[in-house]
Amino acid sequence: MRKIIPLTIIVSLFSLLSFVTIGEKEHDKRLVGIWKGFEVDKQYEGLEKHWIQQRFENGTYVIMFTSKQDCEITTFTEKGKWWTKDGEFFEQSTSSKNIDIYKYTIDNPMVVSFKSVVLLGKKDDTYIFSDYKMDLD
Repeated sequence: MRKIIPLTIIVSLFSLLSFVTIGEKEHDKRLVGIWKGFEVDKQYEGLEKHWIQQRFENGTYVIMFTSKQDCEITTFTEKGKWWTKDGEFFEQSTSSKNIDIYKYTIDNPMVVSFKSVVLLGKKDDTYIFSDYKMDLD
């Protein structure tokens, strides 16, 4: 019994430390870093999309997209703010007033799965994708 109480305290402290609050917005530290992902035909049929995203501890992000559709390749960059709350991930681009909302799960330290809740200001639960952490060591 004596070993269970300290273990419970350690586990509780660790779970609290995995979140950092900046300006009343919570940032799940497990999402900080450089991540990559891709999808084909998920949002639009015939569209293949690849991205690399860096999420910073201060709640900002930058993402570079490369998309291919009808043999045309397009690249663009997006910047904005991100935060988390109650298992949801919020992302707001500097070029939009809309806040995209996703439910997220940490599959393992190297994979995060997302499912849309709100996209472009409208309810949408159809978009599912994963981010894969880039190991830079």
